[in-house]
Amino acid sequence: MVNDGGPDSPPAETAETRHPTAVEVAGEAAVRQFIEELAPVGSHIADLVLDTAFEKLHADPVLSHGERELITLAVLAALGGTTEQLKLHLRIAHRLGVSPERVIAVFTHTGAYAGFPRALSAIEVAKDYYGQLGLLPLRRDHPRA
Repeated sequence: MVNDGGPDSPPAETAETRHPTAVEVAGEAAVRQFIEELAPVGSHIADLVLDTAFEKLHADPVLSHGERELITLAVLAALGGTTEQLKLHLRIAHRLGVSPERVIAVFTHTGAYAGFPRALSAIEVAKDYYGQLGLLPLRRDHPRA
């Protein structure tokens, strides 16, 4: 049923009303873009991802949104072949105030468990992202034993 805007019509659903936690975490524009990009193959896929990852998982207060994004970045790095998802979650982590140094530390740590080629691929995506923001070079020296 189409909302014709008449007086008896229910208000149109927006990304903010349908996925409030996703909008809080990722921002309204990012949520709208995610939904629009998947629209040609069915909005049900976008709804499933947003409902599960954000409205259920991110809504659980046991972990902060930033902690969840670090976990998400580690898993995406470990999986490999997730460049577009890494870009999305780097933007979200940055929006939430997660420092580039913490993200790189997570990718480096992931390398010990998932393999350095996957970690280095994720670091390349992060290097490109943070470079575009003018945040490189990072100011973190490696401690020597």
